[in-house]
Amino acid sequence: MRTKLMQKQKMSKRGFTLIEVMVVTIVMGILAGVAVPSIFGLVEKSREKVDLTKLFYLRDALNRALLESEDILYNNASVADATLEKALKSETGVDLFILEMRPDLPGNVQNRHSNINPGSEMSKLVGSSGVWYNALKEAGFTGVADILIARESGNAWKKDGETFYSQPYTDSRGKTDYRTYPKEQLFISRLLNRGKEAGPKQGQTNYRVRVSFQWSRMDEHSRSIEVALLPAGKKMWQKSGRGSALVSDHGVCFSTYGPAGCADYKY
Repeated sequence: MRTKLMQKQKMSKRGFTLIEVMVVTIVMGILAGVAVPSIFGLVEKSREKVDLTKLFYLRDALNRALLESEDILYNNASVADATLEKALKSETGVDLFILEMRPDLPGNVQNRHSNINPGSEMSKLVGSSGVWYNALKEAGFTGVADILIARESGNAWKKDGETFYSQPYTDSRGKTDYRTYPKEQLFISRLLNRGKEAGPKQGQTNYRVRVSFQWSRMDEHSRSIEVALLPAGKKMWQKSGRGSALVSDHGVCFSTYGPAGCADYKY
């Protein structure tokens, strides 16, 4: 009896074999490979939703101003009233500014760009005061407002401002250019800081979206503004009843229209 008891005690103290350790290690590796990306995906999706919230802040700031006066958006001599009204009722909307991203450099706020909205003059709406300027500042886009003013004022954007940085860099042609971005971080998600990977046809790492505004559902009688991030060639809201704003790989649709604002929305 005593001999059997001693044998059992020895077996309980023998520990794990090498094969058992290897099996456990493999299982843990598989679990980590599944769980870790999922956790990071949830974190990134949460960041994207925070960024989306800023678009709602911007929309609400403009709509609160509209409660005071239906004509308040037009108080800017730099853009003709008829031009602004036509743009607000169009499928593409009003492109107030461009957000340019790439993995190796800070984000770049531009007033317009030939590759995404050639000929647009709508950044002039911001001016140095008025409803557009105030809405940007109220919604946490202060640096953006000042960048647009500087970019519309000669070479003022080629040096740091009170609320933004101007960083020189060498472009693909070997020339010096500048990237302007707010001192207070604009967005926190990876997508809106690094952008999506450029396809082989583009041959570039820059990724640009237009920050656009439109009368809700393009209704000429509407006096409610919507906001969206639009990639090149995309429309904010179409007569067919859907928009084609930026949608992330995690299913976040960057449009205040909600899921209907993104044609590629799959969730």
